[in-house]
Amino acid sequence: MKQFCFTVDDNVRFLRELNAGRAESIFDHPYLALYRRLHERFGLKIQLNLFYRDPWFDLSQMTDRYAAQWKENADWLKMSFHSEAETVRPYEFSPYEEVYADCKAVQDEICRFASPAALAKTTTVHYCLNTQGGLQALKDNGVTGLLGLYGTDEAPRTSYQTKEEDLPRLRAGEAVEDDGVIYGAIDLILNLYSKEEILSRLEGMKHRPALRVMIHEQYFYPDYRAYQPDFAEKLEATFAFLSEQGFESRFFEEMN
Repeated sequence: MKQFCFTVDDNVRFLRELNAGRAESIFDHPYLALYRRLHERFGLKIQLNLFYRDPWFDLSQMTDRYAAQWKENADWLKMSFHSEAETVRPYEFSPYEEVYADCKAVQDEICRFASPAALAKTTTVHYCLNTQGGLQALKDNGVTGLLGLYGTDEAPRTSYQTKEEDLPRLRAGEAVEDDGVIYGAIDLILNLYSKEEILSRLEGMKHRPALRVMIHEQYFYPDYRAYQPDFAEKLEATFAFLSEQGFESRFFEEMN
């Protein structure tokens, strides 16, 4: 069976807007409504990786009035830690204590306003960089898997504390276990490409048994400086292609 996971980074705005409104359902927000439509059409599972705050809001302010609904939909919609905020390379040199506190703060709030069932066991840390101490802090918060960026053999990149000898396997699409953590390479960042380019790249990877694709929240919103009006169209095309090729949607934690 071929499988793929789908994650979304940099999430916080939709929670701020839900919190500020009086919606009866989380799916009254158009961002989550889109994901529910994709779930209903393709069986899609979605993991939203969260910032703790933006300049106008932080997760401690998020209402828990939707907790039952989050729990009810946790079989296909989960959340996880991403970073304390939108900063460049936030944990590249951070000690254990900083990463532990930031991760725990996000996880605690997810469990409070959404339920423990909605907390994913894996994540992508903002910019995919951390220290050995930071890695231990994630593990001590129960993180069992990390998605990262590893480039290609021609244009190499590394993430987290992965060993040099593991990089070729990661770049080839394999998941690698090291000291209790499963690592996987993000194969495609959808907001970097046009719909046609996405389909071309997927065509070249359709033989793989597992794929990992992602996008960023901010490109959904018309007032964002780099708004992508075809945000939904890209997602629909991606998941239609994967479905036609026999891929089934899984959370990263279910793929290993």
